[in-house]
Amino acid sequence: MQNENKWTNKRLLFLTVVGMLLLAGLLAGLFSGAIQQTLTLPMMQMLEQGGQNRSAPVKPKAGTGVGQSKMLQKTLRPSQPMQVGQNAQTQNTGNILAQDTFQRTNQQLWGQSSDGQQWHGDANTHNNFAIQNASGQISAAVNGSLNALLGAAQNNVDVLASSSVNQFGNNVNFGVVLRWQDPNNWYKALIDGSHLSILKRVNGQSTQLGSVPFVTQVGRVYSLRFQAVGVMLFAKVWRSDQAEPAQWQIVDSDMDLTNGQAGLRVVVAPGTVMNVYSFMETPANLSTGS
Repeated sequence: MQNENKWTNKRLLFLTVVGMLLLAGLLAGLFSGAIQQTLTLPMMQMLEQGGQNRSAPVKPKAGTGVGQSKMLQKTLRPSQPMQVGQNAQTQNTGNILAQDTFQRTNQQLWGQSSDGQQWHGDANTHNNFAIQNASGQISAAVNGSLNALLGAAQNNVDVLASSSVNQFGNNVNFGVVLRWQDPNNWYKALIDGSHLSILKRVNGQSTQLGSVPFVTQVGRVYSLRFQAVGVMLFAKVWRSDQAEPAQWQIVDSDMDLTNGQAGLRVVVAPGTVMNVYSFMETPANLSTGS
């Protein structure tokens, strides 16, 4: 009897376990779809976001990228270097300090320049000076020195003058003066038929600062450029029907004179005739390329 009861209990226990397993299987079957969807959706979202982050290109911010890079390269492109010896400031005539083109009626003395300023020195007191055929003429019957000054006193300037001379020799020369204070204090760049030279005269004593060979032809028009910047002096000369040289022919330094007028100083002999066709004074500085 006892053995029968034990067998009955085992059967009940077995049936209970089987029933629970069947119930669990049934429940799993009923809710497996929802559970799978619940677990799968977050994973799929993560995978999609990860895929988008890997494949989609990142858009550049406004103002950056290839277009701006090219623009920066263009902006940072180095400027063209200036040739050694160029004097760029002399090409800018926007700020003219003094000028005369001599385009006026024939008259005795030089009178008033084309920019409205009066010539000073000998130009308006000596009959050696006249306006003839659109040029400022200087003629002489005796040996001597003559001066013509235009504009206010300045320190750093560039002067360009063009002229012709009918004869050289006997110390005849044509020159541009800078920092003229009086007949005994000035700097002068001159041509004498065989040389271009820079002279200085201080307290009545003349000194040659520099000289280079330059042969000129009588009657031909030459352009003479003379510049003073600080203690530096620059000079060049060329035929007016040819291009201006890029380099200075004379470069010197002197600290004796720092300020004064600009103009012309000539040495003449009997029969000398000089015709000046243009005179222009402009500011000069080393930063613009001497």
